[in-house]
Amino acid sequence: MIAKGALPRRIHCVGVGGGGLGPLARMLAAAGHAVSGSDSAPDFEPEALAAVGIRAARGHAEDHVGGAELVIRSAAVPEDNPELRLARERDLPVLKYSEALGRLMAARRGVAIAGTHGKTTTTALLAHLLRCAGRDPSWLVGGLPLGLPSAAHWGTGDAMVVEACEYDHSFLNLSYEIGAVTGVVADHLDCFGDEAGVRAAFAGFAERVPPGGTLVLGDGIPGDLSLPVSPGARCWHVHDHLHFDSLREDDSGWAGMIEGGAWGRGEFRLPMLGRHNLDNLRVALLCVLALDVPLWFALPHIASFGGVGRRLEDLGETDGSVASVPAGVRVIDDFAHHPDAILAAAQAVRTRFPERRLVAVFQPHQVSRTEDFLGGLAAALGAFDETVLCDIFVSRDRHPERAGPMAEALAGAAGAGVIRVGPAQAADGAVAARLRPGDVCVVMGAGDIDGLAARLVGATAGPS
Repeated sequence: MIAKGALPRRIHCVGVGGGGLGPLARMLAAAGHAVSGSDSAPDFEPEALAAVGIRAARGHAEDHVGGAELVIRSAAVPEDNPELRLARERDLPVLKYSEALGRLMAARRGVAIAGTHGKTTTTALLAHLLRCAGRDPSWLVGGLPLGLPSAAHWGTGDAMVVEACEYDHSFLNLSYEIGAVTGVVADHLDCFGDEAGVRAAFAGFAERVPPGGTLVLGDGIPGDLSLPVSPGARCWHVHDHLHFDSLREDDSGWAGMIEGGAWGRGEFRLPMLGRHNLDNLRVALLCVLALDVPLWFALPHIASFGGVGRRLEDLGETDGSVASVPAGVRVIDDFAHHPDAILAAAQAVRTRFPERRLVAVFQPHQVSRTEDFLGGLAAALGAFDETVLCDIFVSRDRHPERAGPMAEALAGAAGAGVIRVGPAQAADGAVAARLRPGDVCVVMGAGDIDGLAARLVGATAGPS
């Protein structure tokens, strides 16, 4: 159960339909709290929350707060929300999502997985390995883990594994014994200002690892970046502790040997596209070792990891059943919207399918991000043979009217092989017209492009 005084029993969640607060509300309900919530999003389904004992309402009104002793808010909820206004009038405590999550983590051995890239996959993989070890961990994954029963779970075990988002310095509100950083590059400059701001935030994350805890560092840490830990905490880098041998890639993923020094040595198979996922694997394994699960026990269970939706998710080949989409096109769905992630996707697919033409379908995310990374985005898209460029997904932008000109600027910078189309939700026909039998089509973006890949293969898109 939750530590006494950490969180009151009756909790109301404003914005409960979101990808972060919704799973947290489910965890709180499973932990024994009386949870209510509200959301005004058009696709919000209160019935799904009601099925797990959460009293959820569509829209926002003061009476939804009821007898709550605490209000948790999504970052997307405006200050003039009537439920927040009532909470202030009643002097009820109001916590951000990350602040509430941090209090929940304090009851367990918290493991926070941070990093510019790879944190969703690493979190899901670590939860999978702990589950296979019979530890019944709690977890919260910021995506759709394909091999776990849900994106969030409140277990009976002592470990709680959480994806730690850096945006708005959210990960500094978490409570953890083990902190992992897969890698650090410039991102979210609308929040951090510049790369120095990003690095300072991750340094703050590292410093929060307590005495007796462990900081795990992945392969993506720049050589000139120092991430200090507090006195009495350990710092483990994947380069120093886990080494690959006899690596090979085939149609089912990666295989080889892992050498762990005093922890032992053994074979593994990782059923995932992309060499970058080998580093995610090493980070997850060091976290497993820090939680006292033997390496020899963890290695055989890597092969049963189901991956994460929209993280180089291979949806298979088209069969000609979808109008205007030719048969024989391999479709891969990915969340990539940063230049590094786009390039990693291109390299992964090129390595796996060296003889096939690669077609990217890309929806840029935010006007400001497109402007900040224009050159990098253009170069990364150049790694594909052809790119279908959708309109920019506008999110948190101060100047949404610049979306059109910035998309044109990106198309111009990327050069030949880029085809401009309109909104991602209406791009199916334009995409299908560019595809040929034998192509590999990689659909990328973090906005409302998430169902396009599934529509191309005639599948029903799940949540991203």
